[in-house]
Amino acid sequence: MIAFATHVTRTRFRLAKLTASALVFSPLVIDSSEFSRQGRVIEGTVPLAILQRLKHELLDAEGDLSVRLEGWQDNGGKCGLRLAVAGGVRLRCQRCLEGIDLPLDIGSRFQLIRPGEDWPDDDLENDEMDAIAAEKELDVLALIEDEVLLALPIVARHAQCQPPQTAGIDHGSSPFKALAVLKKH
Repeated sequence: MIAFATHVTRTRFRLAKLTASALVFSPLVIDSSEFSRQGRVIEGTVPLAILQRLKHELLDAEGDLSVRLEGWQDNGGKCGLRLAVAGGVRLRCQRCLEGIDLPLDIGSRFQLIRPGEDWPDDDLENDEMDAIAAEKELDVLALIEDEVLLALPIVARHAQCQPPQTAGIDHGSSPFKALAVLKKH
């Protein structure tokens, strides 16, 4: 059982306008070991539009994700982070090509591994907690974006839908019939 630090510092994301089109919250970078030892908490919203890698997977980048990052340290001195992300994204169904809304409710736990420390094979096998390197400058946005990308389905599709139909052209069962129709025009 892990005992979490009782001292909690709460910080709200502050939005700082960088350009006319980009909004970024702070802190963008944390010292992960110090953050977890102090039992700090950051919570707020992250606009989908600033998550560049994720934006390429989405049908549209409208909306926000609610995020909470909490540091912890157990009685044995192990440090870690707990990340919670909630919200929704809009993907393109790969069958009918229409939009599909995907709700997100991500809960991830990370054990911080200091330089020179052995990587725990047992934690990686049980899938309850992932091990990540303890960094002096951990990019919080990248961590959030990585977890959201991992939560997306490999192929997004509705439970039941039909593939798009061609407009009035009957190709029959052979692709060569479709070529013959095109050759006549």
